[in-house]
Amino acid sequence: MNTALTVFQIILSVVLTGLIFLQSGDDSDSRSNILSTTTFQKRGLEKAVYFATIGVLVIFLISSIIQTAI
Repeated sequence: MNTALTVFQIILSVVLTGLIFLQSGDDSDSRSNILSTTTFQKRGLEKAVYFATIGVLVIFLISSIIQTAI
């Protein structure tokens, strides 16, 4: 069981890393301007990747807690 959880966490960490790298960084100049009054909304694929990242992160945290408890 412990080995299976370790393998599962390794897979989740690779997926989580990929999802983080997929998040767009194209507009870094315009989004980093603190004085800008423009608000940005996530739409389409960017929103799906954002929610998938949060979901994988929650699953990773839960599996870490389970592995620690065992």
